[in-house]
Amino acid sequence: MKNMKKIEFYIEDIIDTIIAADNNCDIWMIYKSKDTRPQFSDVMESYWDFFSTSIHAHFVAMIIALYRLFETRQDTISFPQLIKLLKEKNRLSEGARTEIEVLMEKAKPIWIKIGIVRSEVFAHSTNKRSAKESFKKAAIKIRQFKDIIDLSKTIINMITQDYNRSTHAFNLSAEHDTKCVLGSLQKTL
Repeated sequence: MKNMKKIEFYIEDIIDTIIAADNNCDIWMIYKSKDTRPQFSDVMESYWDFFSTSIHAHFVAMIIALYRLFETRQDTISFPQLIKLLKEKNRLSEGARTEIEVLMEKAKPIWIKIGIVRSEVFAHSTNKRSAKESFKKAAIKIRQFKDIIDLSKTIINMITQDYNRSTHAFNLSAEHDTKCVLGSLQKTL
């Protein structure tokens, strides 16, 4: 794969991963939020097997996507590998590199928490502690999921703005559709 095509491939893959994380986060938060869950609790209780599985699936999908974005392994498509590729090809200005490094450092503590949950609860099952203890060890707050998603959007847009003067709007959301589906199901009860 030619270097410019490889860079563009990495950018598109990272954008798709951010969208997946964001959509899964939207759905999971609607299911779990004290602001929205009460509106749909009758529906969720009526179809409990489906919704308990869906809650779990959207959470795991979000965790996996968020972990992937900041993965440090060299054989992956991630921010660190994209930034490395851009530096190697001298396709990232010094100013953008500095700003991106600040944002990457800001995301790192959240990513580490996500890594604990991913590695000890979902990708593997540690024999050192229970899932509850792993969540306690990670000490991740719900708001931090949206924080790292927002940081990811900012980072990729800084990269693409510097690389080819483009940005991605990230204007799609699963929130409206999820509420519509839940509302439609509620009408059938």
